[in-house]
Amino acid sequence: MMYDQPIPWVPKVKYLGVTLDRRMTFRPHIKTFVGYVCLGRAQINGFFFKMTKSATIFVFIIITSFLEVLSLECYVCENQEDNNGKCVNTIKPCEHNQDVCLTEIRWGSTPYWSQGAKKQYYISKSCSNKTECPKTRQQNMPLCTYIWYQDWKCSDCCLGDRCNYYIILCHSFYNPTDSGAVQITQSNLDMVLASNEVVFINFYAEWCKFSNMLMPIFDDAADEVTKAGYDTGKVVMGKVDCDKEGAIATRFHITKYPTLKLFRNGLPAKKEYRGQRSVEAFAEFIKKQLVDPIVTFSSIKELHDLSDEKRHIIAYMDRRDQPEYDVIRKVAASLKDECLFHAGFGDASQQMHPPGQPIVVFRADQKTSTEPDETYRGSLLNFDELSSWVQEKCIPLVREITFENAEELTEEGLPFLILFHHPDDTKSVKKYKEVIMSELESEKQNVNFLTADGGRFEHPLHHLGKSTSDLPLIAIDSFRHMYLFPDYKDIEKPGQLKQFLLDLYSGKLHREFHYGPDPVQEAIASDVKVTTPPESTFKKLAPSKNRYTLLRDEL
Repeated sequence: MMYDQPIPWVPKVKYLGVTLDRRMTFRPHIKTFVGYVCLGRAQINGFFFKMTKSATIFVFIIITSFLEVLSLECYVCENQEDNNGKCVNTIKPCEHNQDVCLTEIRWGSTPYWSQGAKKQYYISKSCSNKTECPKTRQQNMPLCTYIWYQDWKCSDCCLGDRCNYYIILCHSFYNPTDSGAVQITQSNLDMVLASNEVVFINFYAEWCKFSNMLMPIFDDAADEVTKAGYDTGKVVMGKVDCDKEGAIATRFHITKYPTLKLFRNGLPAKKEYRGQRSVEAFAEFIKKQLVDPIVTFSSIKELHDLSDEKRHIIAYMDRRDQPEYDVIRKVAASLKDECLFHAGFGDASQQMHPPGQPIVVFRADQKTSTEPDETYRGSLLNFDELSSWVQEKCIPLVREITFENAEELTEEGLPFLILFHHPDDTKSVKKYKEVIMSELESEKQNVNFLTADGGRFEHPLHHLGKSTSDLPLIAIDSFRHMYLFPDYKDIEKPGQLKQFLLDLYSGKLHREFHYGPDPVQEAIASDVKVTTPPESTFKKLAPSKNRYTLLRDEL
């Protein structure tokens, strides 16, 4: 929730002859994430606000004077765990050995996993002491901690009589009212990631001209996203100065400026943003990220019409408010670009799973794959386990290269083993995938296995001296040269394609292109004709120096 208007209820406090009775505009703020709690006899609204300069001076005067008071009482908000209303405060005297008030503010719903449940602030206060209270506070890294999905909790220890007037200071996870994107540093990074479903970060350097060109556009886009009125905890656009925050740049393997990365539920997306750099494009991109990644089906018959060119994850469940569904939704949000996700509830799926036992199934892209359907056997309450399984199924060993993802694939820095085929030729694609899975899976750390539409990628074919009439064919692009697999039909012979790769590793392919086939007997050097293999074409699709400042040559 965002508050661009003054809050109607204004706290009025009289202490030491100073009266605060001034209407102020209270707003969330990145540096002074504050909460007013149980002020006087007033009720808690749980809002966080940005105070005017004069009001801040008054507050510090009050806080300083509180430290001189010896007795201690804490305002306690009763029964807050299930309270949907405002705080009902009571004054609780502390015991003689309790000299600190512990304040905890939680944002979330009750229970945490309630789908669509209203998010609100819950306040609890208790008497503590200077030994135990800091231990509790340290658990909250150091003031605030993420506790479940979008829920979080902040705590602080305050001193002095009625220290509930104390303004709680901690790092904010959100900056909806400051101009531009949130400045992210090592101190608030984890809080920002943990407290928002989607975080879109611009990694930049002030000396980089492309970063300077992008900055005002990115800041304007952040303002547009703020104006869109998304719920608190849904989305944040942030920026990292990589010169000042080198540890963050290293953590996320930043090798060029600017780099735009999306994070979902605290985890970096597999693909970085490589689209148009405009306010409209960024705003539309954010909008798409917040669309529910799971499509609901109302009958089993609908599953018969699923695309056989895509990979699917299908969940059969009793109810949408099951905790397992929230875990599945979280996984789907992170991997929706790799698979299509579906879910059925109640009568729509009851014949597919035992009562009370939800089931998740993987369905392969049947048009070009020989993989069988598979049922997930692990715990649906374990995010890491489910996410790992879905990644394994949804990110295939053999991928298709397109002009849209070529830059991303080249940036991985691995040589390409590519099958060029006619767009309507699914037979060769199936056979290629079958050979890769049976013979070359162990090489996936050393090479990218790809398929390519020969009609769209005619230029590489011309470099090889081939045309679409020669399809299908297989080639290696090492980012220096391209090497043609001698005869596509040899793919049927066990070990032939693997030997082709081994010849790349050993340098034989490069040597033979320059000097001809390795001689069986020693040849006279003067008789050797030197040739040059075709130059790599895919390296030209790597990140452009007209768009990025590259920290190192990727290829």
